[in-house]
This record gives sequence, structure tokens and C-alpha cells, in this order.
Amino acid sequence: MPIDKTSNSTSLLSRNVKIEGEIRGEENLHIDGSVKGAVKLNGDVLIGNAGVVEAEIEAENIVIQGRVNGNVTARRQLEIQPSGKLFGDCSAASIDIKEGAIFEGRSTMSRSSAPPSQPPQKAGQS
Repeated sequence: MPIDKTSNSTSLLSRNVKIEGEIRGEENLHIDGSVKGAVKLNGDVLIGNAGVVEAEIEAENIVIQGRVNGNVTARRQLEIQPSGKLFGDCSAASIDIKEGAIFEGRSTMSRSSAPPSQPPQKAGQS
């Protein structure tokens, strides 16, 4: 799943950076470092291969390539890559767990935050 490019920018938390506390924002976040606390964004979150997150995560789309200990809420899609590990409950409109990924917890399918698409109309209908 590609990260949403409609947001103006993506912040990077590099490998050697550790944050304890709450991260909030409007843009995308790429985590290759360590986060302990909470992540609440209106953008997307990518936890890279080196990323270690011990936090509750809430974002539009979430991609896990590293390790997450905590509950995850994706308003649209959650994807756990083959290298990804999620130890906690998840809620998303769409959940994609790739072969080789590790998921220990409960999952809940929620409604997408996107407006529902209209079914195609047949010719002659208005």
C-alpha cells in the first residue's frame, strides 16, 4: 500500500532517535527509530524495518514493516508486511496481513472514513 501523497510532507523519525510521549499531527510519519507512548495522526504512518513502537497508533493508513506493541486503529487500511510484527488489537476498514507477518491480537473491521461510492447506474436510469 503506498503512503498517501496528498499530504504536504512526511516526517522521518530516524533509526537513532527515541521518543517517549505523544506524537500528534496532520502529516505522514515514517518511523525507523523508537517510539513509546501514543501516535495520533490525520496522515499515514509507516513503521520501517528498523522501527520499534510501543504505543497506541491512530492514523488514516498504517503500514507495519517493523515491530509494534500496542493497539492500532487505521481509519482506512492496515497492512502488515512480511517483516512486520503486531502484538496488540487492530481496527481498520481494510486489513492486509502478508505471508510471513506476525499478528497476535484481535481484529475488528470498521467502516472507512471515506464516503461510500455510489453503485454504477444502468443505462437509462437517473
